[in-house]
Amino acid sequence: MPEAPWLKEAEDCAVQLARDAGRLLMERFQRPMAIEYKDKEGWRDPVTEADRAAETFLSTELASRFPDHGFVGEEGEGRAAGESGLTWVVDPLDGTTNFANGLPSFCCSIGLLEHGVPVVGAIFLPWPDTPGGRVFHARRGGGAWENEEQLHVAPGEKPVAGRVTVRGGFLAGRFRPSKELLKNGGQQRSVGSTAYELALTADGTYQFTLHGNPHSWDVAAGTVLVQEAGGAVVSRDREGWRPLTSFLSDTANGDATKQLRDWRQPVLSGNADMVRFVQEGLLPLPLSTRVVRGAKRALRPPRRTGASS
Repeated sequence: MPEAPWLKEAEDCAVQLARDAGRLLMERFQRPMAIEYKDKEGWRDPVTEADRAAETFLSTELASRFPDHGFVGEEGEGRAAGESGLTWVVDPLDGTTNFANGLPSFCCSIGLLEHGVPVVGAIFLPWPDTPGGRVFHARRGGGAWENEEQLHVAPGEKPVAGRVTVRGGFLAGRFRPSKELLKNGGQQRSVGSTAYELALTADGTYQFTLHGNPHSWDVAAGTVLVQEAGGAVVSRDREGWRPLTSFLSDTANGDATKQLRDWRQPVLSGNADMVRFVQEGLLPLPLSTRVVRGAKRALRPPRRTGASS
């Protein structure tokens, strides 16, 4: 089937806007800024003027270029798709805690969904000695790229010792790793930005990533990147792990925009063999154990370090 011309147009637009939004973020990086917190604890979920400025810029530009497309942004901007069934799902600044603390480990993530299916993704990352940063991008059936270099996920049936992987802290509360996974888990790292880590999975830096409860805007663009880089992305619902093919339920009725805003599931990505190996090594904890551990965590005093947003 020939590729629809609009798909390449949408990818080119996403790349341009990722660069523009990245420039906007870098102009504000390591500058004085006001920080607010969206969570009730008052420290877990920060938002800065840079988050809001980047989201407003992306929402305005996309509405101008594609008036029939929907928009879902982390900071609340949103509109329903028209007859096109196309919705942009955007995290204007993933890694706000890092950004606010002067750490250059953050990104801008722009994904496009067709009736809930990821079809285009572009992610801007700041990078040492690269003034304009890096932009990884992909479209359905077109491969994943950075400039003229095609991206490929890391090879191998199992993680290799000494090479980095991402395994979220949620693991202890929901699963226990098998002996085989413990022995072959790779070198665990996390930078505090899900979309950033998915981009680096697409280019083979990370062997696999496992994220505990991301939102749709955290993973929409990265899902396209990993898939088009030859990898697999699976999520876990009540029925178990399954390929992440759509962010919308086939059976759910109602507002698609609300479904996208409410979507949260564990996500595992990497090459297909490695994803299968990690997936099989994640053994669900008995419900009684999870309840006890959850109660113990609830009694602990809150910690103000290690949070990511």
